[in-house]
Amino acid sequence: MPTVTDRRVRRTRDLLHRSLIALVLEKGYGRVTVQDILDRADVGRSTFYTHYQNKNDLLVESGQEYLRTMLAEHAPASPNTDRGPTPLLHPAWVIFRLADGNRPLYQALVGKRGSDLVARSAHKMLTEVFTEHLRARRALKDDSRLEVVVAFLVSGLMGMLTWWLNSEAPFTADEMYACFEGTAIRGIEPLLDGTHLVEEP
Repeated sequence: MPTVTDRRVRRTRDLLHRSLIALVLEKGYGRVTVQDILDRADVGRSTFYTHYQNKNDLLVESGQEYLRTMLAEHAPASPNTDRGPTPLLHPAWVIFRLADGNRPLYQALVGKRGSDLVARSAHKMLTEVFTEHLRARRALKDDSRLEVVVAFLVSGLMGMLTWWLNSEAPFTADEMYACFEGTAIRGIEPLLDGTHLVEEP
């Protein structure tokens, strides 16, 4: 059972995360300072640095925590086909759904208004999430190829996500995921354990 300290830590980290997101929407990530976050969250500097090294660390760690929560809460379910998203690529489906539901935020982070620093942070976050996800599923024939597969998936996902956010293309999140799935599975299929291959609808 969580202790009072655990709950307090979670509340503090959640408050800092929400404060950062609100500020990013207001002024863009590049213009947000740690002091801005402290003022918005009404949290002391020492408390902030107990949890994070800097605002970039806050973005990556809190983003990972949020994405893990979303992955746990949203079971694979496909809105447009009888089969759901490939469980192997479920993080990508969640990302497209989150981006579609929070487009201004994602455009501020990784779209035209984003920065190289944020893009690198997002890349790092997705790399860790996909690594955990694929390792837990024991999806590959050879674990020594895990880093290569994750690099391929994350780079492809970031590229498609950025293009989608920056364009006026009328594709839904599910259509974008379908494009990603079709391309990604063909790319990594030779390295997958046979039990994780996608069945054709």
